[in-house]
Amino acid sequence: MKIFTSMIQRIQSMYLLVAVIAMTLISFKVPVYTLNERVFLAQDDTKMFVLALAEALFAFVCLFMFKKRKFQMKLIRLAILIEMVVGVRLFMVFKEFEVSLNLNCIILLVFTLVALILAYRGIKKDEDLVRSVDRIR
Repeated sequence: MKIFTSMIQRIQSMYLLVAVIAMTLISFKVPVYTLNERVFLAQDDTKMFVLALAEALFAFVCLFMFKKRKFQMKLIRLAILIEMVVGVRLFMVFKEFEVSLNLNCIILLVFTLVALILAYRGIKKDEDLVRSVDRIR
């Protein structure tokens, strides 16, 4: 129980949790786009589904790597990269098939990107604080 409470005390853990929940919603529940009156979920587009699940998985793993800040920062950078690839994939589908994108999906993607960036900044602040304390010793 002590590990869980120390993990939740960090604000970046909350940001990562928000990112995990948002990407899980995009993966399974939120419609991504509409084509010819048919609603498509991320599950219907294999590439989108795999990318969204990978991003959610990386953010989830980051939640439990709170003692390894450098590794956590690398995983978050990778998750941000995957987030951008998901955005490019949506743009490509939009241009190729002239679909209408779901606003809820776009909002969740932006929300996830902001949460990942804020988590990265929080972890970087922690790492800088630890380095400054080590320098004083």
